[in-house]
Amino acid sequence: MKVLFDIGHPAHVHLFKNFILYLIKHEHDIKVVSRKKDVTEALLDYYNIKHIPVSKPGKNILKMFLELIKRNIFIYRLNRKNNFDFAFGTSFSIGPISFISRMKSFNFTEDDDKIIPLYVYLTYPFSTKIINPSCLIFKKWKEKRVLHSSYHELAYLHPNNFKPDVKILEKYNLKPYEYIIIRFSSLSAYHDFGIKGFADNVLIEIEEKFKSYQKVISREDSKTHSIDPWDMHNVLAFSKMIITDSQTMTMEASVLGVPSIRYNSFVGKISCLAELELKYGLTYGFLPSKDEFKMLKKIDELLSNKNLKEDWIIKRDKMLSEKCDFNNWLIQFFEVERRDSV
Repeated sequence: MKVLFDIGHPAHVHLFKNFILYLIKHEHDIKVVSRKKDVTEALLDYYNIKHIPVSKPGKNILKMFLELIKRNIFIYRLNRKNNFDFAFGTSFSIGPISFISRMKSFNFTEDDDKIIPLYVYLTYPFSTKIINPSCLIFKKWKEKRVLHSSYHELAYLHPNNFKPDVKILEKYNLKPYEYIIIRFSSLSAYHDFGIKGFADNVLIEIEEKFKSYQKVISREDSKTHSIDPWDMHNVLAFSKMIITDSQTMTMEASVLGVPSIRYNSFVGKISCLAELELKYGLTYGFLPSKDEFKMLKKIDELLSNKNLKEDWIIKRDKMLSEKCDFNNWLIQFFEVERRDSV
């Protein structure tokens, strides 16, 4: 089969990397188009996945729109040349292009429709199928939805796919469970407009209040990452806790069984994170400019729990017992679609 992947974010590299390697191993014809977003291209290079750089993120609505046009034209021409059977991605481009070609498009997202309305209305009407976790809330295009009992992060952090390597910590002079990760998201995506996350004064308070723990500070889009991106999940797996305004790293911490504190304006609005918080108790969310005191109190409470790691292992095991290995799900989904296309 001829298969296209449109990868525009580091999280999508992780989501699809094992699936891509499976397809390559089974001699399918793969093309990957990439985007100069944070460490996206660096991760693709690290995993030896050949890719075609197409664009870089725009800094405002006009530049984002121009970038989208550029990607659409490039991918349209690439499809005319290759006649792809399938296209996978969290992609604005593959849906409309598949609508005017024989290519089938499969769009993946973990966000409820109301969180990403522009993406929804520009892609879902044209996509062949929409792949969502079963906990998501939606009202339209029900006939196109394919629901799964998993999360994107379980495509690469499920125990079947990832074994944390404690030796990686030596590279950064870290000791297991003696450090806290503080992760700043850039909050620069189109759906992040108006969204608040961490401010520097909150970081100062955390630094002052929890001096006894080593801090690993990471900023999205920074050129001076303290941790190599391909090592981050190993570092995360052995951390005491992560405090972040990043949705993805909250999800990653949760499926690894690491306590997480998230602090942004999305709290209470996203079904996957609500499920991880309210059903499984793996994460806690707090709103900026409102819940700062509650957040600091919760951090203190968690760090004072002598059985913190053990408690989170129990919570994680419950979650894993009810969720599937998403990479395996992807492979099975592909094989069914492939057979149906023959």
